[in-house]
Amino acid sequence: MPRKGAALPDRPSRGGRVEVTGRFFHSLRGLLSPADAPVKPSAGLRAAGVLVPLRTRGDEVRVVLARRTEQVPHHKGQICFPGGSRDPGDTDLLATALREAREELGIRKEEVELLGAMEPVETVTGFSIRPYVARIPDTATFRLDEFEVAEVFEPPLAVFGEFHRYRWAEATFRGRADRIYFLDYGPHTVWGATARILHDLAERIYGSAPGIVHVPPVNRI
Repeated sequence: MPRKGAALPDRPSRGGRVEVTGRFFHSLRGLLSPADAPVKPSAGLRAAGVLVPLRTRGDEVRVVLARRTEQVPHHKGQICFPGGSRDPGDTDLLATALREAREELGIRKEEVELLGAMEPVETVTGFSIRPYVARIPDTATFRLDEFEVAEVFEPPLAVFGEFHRYRWAEATFRGRADRIYFLDYGPHTVWGATARILHDLAERIYGSAPGIVHVPPVNRI
Protein backbone atom coordinates (compact mmCIF):
# COMPACT_ATOMS: atom_id res chain seq x y z
CA MET A 1 0.00 0.00 0.00
CA PRO A 2 1.40 3.46 -0.86
CA ARG A 3 2.45 5.56 2.11
CA LYS A 4 -0.18 8.09 3.12
CA GLY A 5 0.75 11.59 2.04
CA ALA A 6 4.13 10.39 0.83
CA ALA A 7 4.09 11.19 -2.88
CA LEU A 8 2.17 14.44 -3.23
CA PRO A 9 4.77 17.12 -4.00
CA ASP A 10 2.40 20.00 -3.35
CA ARG A 11 0.53 18.43 -0.42
CA PRO A 12 -1.63 21.09 1.23
CA SER A 13 -1.60 21.79 4.93
CA ARG A 14 -4.10 19.79 6.96
CA GLY A 15 -7.57 20.89 5.91
CA GLY A 16 -6.09 23.41 3.50
CA ARG A 17 -7.58 24.19 0.12
CA VAL A 18 -6.72 21.57 -2.51
CA GLU A 19 -5.95 23.70 -5.54
CA VAL A 20 -5.68 22.31 -9.03
CA THR A 21 -2.11 22.19 -10.22
CA GLY A 22 -0.49 20.41 -13.12
CA ARG A 23 0.86 17.81 -10.71
CA PHE A 24 -2.02 17.14 -8.36
CA PHE A 25 -3.91 14.38 -10.16
CA HIS A 26 -0.70 12.86 -11.48
CA SER A 27 0.74 12.77 -7.97
CA LEU A 28 -2.47 11.40 -6.48
CA ARG A 29 -1.96 8.27 -8.56
CA GLY A 30 1.14 7.59 -6.51
CA LEU A 31 -0.92 7.53 -3.31
CA LEU A 32 -3.32 4.89 -4.62
CA SER A 33 -3.05 1.20 -5.38
CA PRO A 34 -3.27 -0.07 -8.97
CA ALA A 35 -6.89 -0.60 -9.91
CA ASP A 36 -6.17 -4.19 -10.91
CA ALA A 37 -4.45 -5.09 -7.63
CA PRO A 38 -6.11 -8.31 -6.41
CA VAL A 39 -8.33 -8.14 -3.34
CA LYS A 40 -10.19 -10.88 -1.54
CA PRO A 41 -13.11 -9.98 0.73
CA SER A 42 -13.12 -11.41 4.22
CA ALA A 43 -15.15 -14.58 4.58
CA GLY A 44 -18.88 -13.96 4.72
CA LEU A 45 -18.79 -10.44 3.25
CA ARG A 46 -20.40 -9.39 -0.04
CA ALA A 47 -18.08 -7.72 -2.54
CA ALA A 48 -19.04 -4.24 -3.75
CA GLY A 49 -17.36 -1.47 -5.74
CA VAL A 50 -17.83 2.30 -5.69
CA LEU A 51 -16.50 5.12 -7.84
CA VAL A 52 -15.03 8.15 -6.01
CA PRO A 53 -15.39 10.88 -8.66
CA LEU A 54 -13.24 14.01 -8.41
CA ARG A 55 -13.39 17.05 -10.62
CA THR A 56 -12.45 20.70 -10.55
CA ARG A 57 -14.55 23.78 -9.98
CA GLY A 58 -12.57 26.91 -10.70
CA ASP A 59 -9.17 26.19 -9.20
CA GLU A 60 -10.38 23.74 -6.55
CA VAL A 61 -10.78 19.95 -6.44
CA ARG A 62 -14.24 18.71 -5.48
CA VAL A 63 -15.79 15.35 -4.62
CA VAL A 64 -19.02 14.17 -6.23
CA LEU A 65 -21.47 12.73 -3.68
CA ALA A 66 -25.06 11.58 -4.06
CA ARG A 67 -28.00 11.46 -1.66
CA ARG A 68 -30.21 8.42 -1.99
CA THR A 69 -33.96 8.79 -2.22
CA GLU A 70 -36.40 7.74 0.46
CA GLN A 71 -37.96 5.15 -1.86
CA VAL A 72 -34.99 2.82 -2.31
CA PRO A 73 -35.19 -0.43 -0.32
CA HIS A 74 -31.98 0.12 1.63
CA HIS A 75 -29.90 3.06 2.93
CA LYS A 76 -32.73 5.56 2.45
CA GLY A 77 -31.57 9.18 2.37
CA GLN A 78 -27.92 8.31 2.93
CA ILE A 79 -24.97 10.08 1.35
CA CYS A 80 -22.98 7.78 -0.90
CA PHE A 81 -20.72 7.29 -3.88
CA PRO A 82 -22.12 5.65 -7.01
CA GLY A 83 -21.65 1.92 -6.62
CA GLY A 84 -23.11 -1.30 -5.37
CA SER A 85 -22.82 -5.06 -5.15
CA ARG A 86 -21.06 -7.00 -7.87
CA ASP A 87 -23.45 -8.47 -10.43
CA PRO A 88 -22.80 -11.84 -12.09
CA GLY A 89 -22.12 -10.04 -15.38
CA ASP A 90 -19.42 -7.75 -13.93
CA THR A 91 -15.90 -8.85 -14.83
CA ASP A 92 -14.52 -7.31 -11.63
CA LEU A 93 -15.34 -4.69 -9.00
CA LEU A 94 -14.12 -1.86 -11.22
CA ALA A 95 -16.73 -2.94 -13.76
CA THR A 96 -19.27 -2.85 -10.94
CA ALA A 97 -18.31 0.72 -9.98
CA LEU A 98 -18.37 1.94 -13.59
CA ARG A 99 -21.72 0.27 -14.29
CA GLU A 100 -23.32 1.78 -11.21
CA ALA A 101 -21.88 5.23 -11.97
CA ARG A 102 -23.52 5.06 -15.39
CA GLU A 103 -26.84 3.80 -14.02
CA GLU A 104 -27.09 6.15 -11.05
CA LEU A 105 -25.47 9.38 -12.25
CA GLY A 106 -25.15 8.97 -16.01
CA ILE A 107 -21.33 9.05 -15.90
CA ARG A 108 -20.10 7.29 -19.02
CA LYS A 109 -17.08 4.98 -18.90
CA GLU A 110 -15.37 7.11 -21.55
CA GLU A 111 -15.57 10.12 -19.20
CA VAL A 112 -13.71 8.36 -16.38
CA GLU A 113 -9.97 8.87 -15.92
CA LEU A 114 -9.10 6.17 -13.42
CA LEU A 115 -6.48 7.24 -10.87
CA GLY A 116 -6.30 4.10 -8.73
CA ALA A 117 -7.94 2.15 -5.94
CA MET A 118 -7.98 2.11 -2.16
CA GLU A 119 -8.12 -0.80 0.25
CA PRO A 120 -11.60 -2.26 0.76
CA VAL A 121 -13.76 -0.89 3.56
CA GLU A 122 -15.62 -3.56 5.51
CA THR A 123 -19.00 -2.57 6.88
CA VAL A 124 -21.02 -3.67 9.86
CA THR A 125 -23.82 -4.61 7.46
CA GLY A 126 -21.67 -7.28 5.78
CA PHE A 127 -20.07 -5.66 2.73
CA SER A 128 -16.48 -5.33 1.57
CA ILE A 129 -16.42 -2.14 -0.53
CA ARG A 130 -13.57 -1.46 -2.97
CA PRO A 131 -13.25 2.29 -3.75
CA TYR A 132 -11.92 3.41 -7.16
CA VAL A 133 -10.78 7.03 -7.35
CA ALA A 134 -11.26 8.76 -10.69
CA ARG A 135 -11.25 12.14 -12.32
CA ILE A 136 -14.25 13.11 -14.42
CA PRO A 137 -14.52 16.07 -16.81
CA ASP A 138 -15.28 19.46 -15.31
CA THR A 139 -18.02 19.81 -17.92
CA ALA A 140 -19.67 16.43 -17.27
CA THR A 141 -23.42 16.64 -16.73
CA PHE A 142 -25.30 14.19 -14.54
CA ARG A 143 -28.38 12.23 -15.59
CA LEU A 144 -29.78 10.91 -12.34
CA ASP A 145 -31.72 7.72 -11.79
CA GLU A 146 -34.65 9.44 -10.10
CA PHE A 147 -35.70 6.30 -8.24
CA GLU A 148 -32.30 5.91 -6.57
CA VAL A 149 -30.73 9.38 -6.44
CA ALA A 150 -32.39 12.45 -4.93
CA GLU A 151 -29.55 14.90 -5.55
CA VAL A 152 -25.85 15.30 -6.27
CA PHE A 153 -23.62 17.78 -4.48
CA GLU A 154 -19.90 18.54 -4.71
CA PRO A 155 -18.09 19.53 -1.51
CA PRO A 156 -14.50 20.76 -1.74
CA LEU A 157 -12.07 17.90 -1.17
CA ALA A 158 -10.42 20.08 1.49
CA VAL A 159 -13.48 19.69 3.74
CA PHE A 160 -12.56 16.06 4.35
CA GLY A 161 -9.03 17.01 5.36
CA GLU A 162 -10.47 19.02 8.26
CA PHE A 163 -10.10 16.07 10.59
CA HIS A 164 -11.68 17.85 13.55
CA ARG A 165 -15.02 17.47 11.74
CA TYR A 166 -15.04 13.69 12.14
CA ARG A 167 -16.67 11.80 14.98
CA TRP A 168 -17.04 8.11 15.57
CA ALA A 169 -19.46 5.94 17.47
CA GLU A 170 -19.97 2.26 18.08
CA ALA A 171 -22.80 0.50 16.30
CA THR A 172 -23.98 -3.09 16.31
CA PHE A 173 -25.84 -4.82 13.50
CA ARG A 174 -26.95 -8.44 13.78
CA GLY A 175 -24.44 -9.02 16.54
CA ARG A 176 -21.52 -7.46 14.65
CA ALA A 177 -19.94 -4.37 16.25
CA ASP A 178 -18.04 -1.70 14.34
CA ARG A 179 -16.74 1.85 14.57
CA ILE A 180 -18.87 4.22 12.49
CA TYR A 181 -17.34 7.49 11.23
CA PHE A 182 -19.46 10.52 10.47
CA LEU A 183 -19.18 14.26 9.84
CA ASP A 184 -21.54 17.08 8.90
CA TYR A 185 -21.37 19.17 5.75
CA GLY A 186 -24.09 21.79 5.44
CA PRO A 187 -27.45 20.02 5.80
CA HIS A 188 -25.89 16.62 5.12
CA THR A 189 -24.43 14.04 7.49
CA VAL A 190 -21.83 11.90 5.73
CA TRP A 191 -21.34 8.68 7.64
CA GLY A 192 -20.55 4.99 7.47
CA ALA A 193 -18.47 3.59 4.62
CA THR A 194 -18.63 6.88 2.69
CA ALA A 195 -17.09 8.80 5.59
CA ARG A 196 -14.41 6.14 6.08
CA ILE A 197 -13.45 6.26 2.40
CA LEU A 198 -13.21 10.06 2.46
CA HIS A 199 -11.17 9.95 5.68
CA ASP A 200 -8.78 7.43 4.11
CA LEU A 201 -8.42 9.52 0.95
CA ALA A 202 -7.80 12.68 2.99
CA GLU A 203 -5.12 10.91 5.03
CA ARG A 204 -3.35 9.95 1.82
CA ILE A 205 -3.33 13.58 0.72
CA TYR A 206 -2.78 15.41 4.01
CA GLY A 207 -0.94 12.81 6.09
CA SER A 208 -2.07 10.85 9.13
CA ALA A 209 -5.01 12.28 11.03
CA PRO A 210 -5.11 12.97 14.75
CA GLY A 211 -7.49 10.99 16.94
CA ILE A 212 -11.20 11.23 16.20
CA VAL A 213 -13.63 12.22 18.93
CA HIS A 214 -15.75 9.38 20.30
CA VAL A 215 -19.44 10.07 20.87
CA PRO A 216 -22.22 7.89 22.33
CA PRO A 217 -23.44 4.90 20.30
CA VAL A 218 -25.62 5.66 17.31
CA ASN A 219 -28.75 4.00 16.00
CA ARG A 220 -28.35 4.71 12.29
CA ILE A 221 -28.01 1.23 10.84
